[in-house]
Amino acid sequence: MSTKGANYERQLKKMFEGRGFFVVRAAGSAHDSTSPDLIVLSSTKKFAIECKAWNSGNLWIEKDRMAAMKEFEARTAIPFYIAWKVSREEWRFFPLITMKETEKAFTLSDKELNSGIKFDDLIQK
Repeated sequence: MSTKGANYERQLKKMFEGRGFFVVRAAGSAHDSTSPDLIVLSSTKKFAIECKAWNSGNLWIEKDRMAAMKEFEARTAIPFYIAWKVSREEWRFFPLITMKETEKAFTLSDKELNSGIKFDDLIQK
């Protein structure tokens, strides 16, 4: 993972912690492809988060990574979200089901960024 990506993960971790959540960050999760970047827990809410800092074009997730995320979600019953951060924009969160399958990956277009769930709305759910 790039330093930039790790910094964005830490930023998001602090945001959740600032709202009273316990957060586990799985450093190097992209390499083992089975762990979420963040596991976010409270007594009433639980999330698994894959963090993506993507500034231009479509967001994409490899098919094997998507399969691992879906398996994690199914086996743990913890909702899994893609957290997408674009510079000078707020984080947006997308349930796995919103990703569109293509021949080689799962994607979201940059035009769909604003349709994602805002941070405050996610933690209120």
